[in-house]
Amino acid sequence: GASGVVLAADSNKVSGNYVGADATGTKDLGNGEDGVQVSGSKNTVGGATAGERNIISGNAGNGVELTGIFTTGNKVLGNFIGADKNGAPVLGNSGNGVYISGPGNTLGGTTAAARNVISGNAGSGVSIVGTDATGNRVLGNSTFSNGGLGIDLYDDGPTPNDSGDTDAGPNNLQNKPVLTSAKKSATGTTAIKGTLGSTPNSTIRVQFFSNPSGADEGKTLLGTRSVTTDGSGKVSFTFSTKQAIRLGQNITATATGPGGNTSEFSAPKRVVAS
Repeated sequence: GASGVVLAADSNKVSGNYVGADATGTKDLGNGEDGVQVSGSKNTVGGATAGERNIISGNAGNGVELTGIFTTGNKVLGNFIGADKNGAPVLGNSGNGVYISGPGNTLGGTTAAARNVISGNAGSGVSIVGTDATGNRVLGNSTFSNGGLGIDLYDDGPTPNDSGDTDAGPNNLQNKPVLTSAKKSATGTTAIKGTLGSTPNSTIRVQFFSNPSGADEGKTLLGTRSVTTDGSGKVSFTFSTKQAIRLGQNITATATGPGGNTSEFSAPKRVVAS
C-alpha cells in the first residue's frame, strides 16, 4: 500500500530486486506509492552489472524518487524503470520514471552497464524539480515511450532556452542543444549538426540519441562529444556516427554543463538523405 523500498539513511545499496513486478519480472504487482524512495545521501540503486539491476515497475507513484534538499550523492545505475525484465515498456509506473528534488545525484553513466532503461511510465522519464535540485547528471540512459518528456526540468513541459543561460531552477535550467540537420550519406555515416548557447567559456558534454519515433526522448545513445563555448557563450558542432540509423528516425541531444547540470532533450531532428 505504500512505497516498496524507503531509504532515509546514507550509504546503502539496493540491488537485484523486483520492486513492483512479480517473480517472473513480467507482471504487475505494483506498490501503492513509489517503487524506491530515497531521502538520504550516497546510496546506490542498482549497479553496473546485470545481477545488480533492479526491475522497478508497475508502481502507483514514481519508479525512483530522490526526495529533499539533503538527498545528494546518490546513484541510480543499470535499472529497468517502467520496463519488464526484457526491457519492454509494458509495466510503467503511474508517476514519473525518476523524480529528483535533491542536488548532486547521478542517473546513468558512461558505460553501457550503468545506463538505465526508463520507459512506459505515465509521467516523464525523468522529472527534476525545485531550485535546490542542481548538479544532477542524467547520462546515457535509454529513455522512451513515456507519457511526458524524456527529461523535464520543473515538471512543466518543454523549457525554452534563454540568452546566456543565466536563469535559475532545477539543474540551473541548463540550455539544451539546437539540432539544425541530421543527414545520412550513401556510405551509412550520419552527420548531425547543431548549436548550443550556454555560459561563456564552458566545456559542455553533448550526448546524441536516436529514436524510432516521437519527440523529446532518447532511446539509443549514439555517442558523446565535448564542446567549448566562446566568450559569448556560443558554439557550433558536428557529430558523425556509423551506427545503424534509418532515414526518418529522430535525433535528439542533451547538454551537461561543468557543474553536472543536464538539460532537457533537444527538439528532434529527422534523419534525411544527404
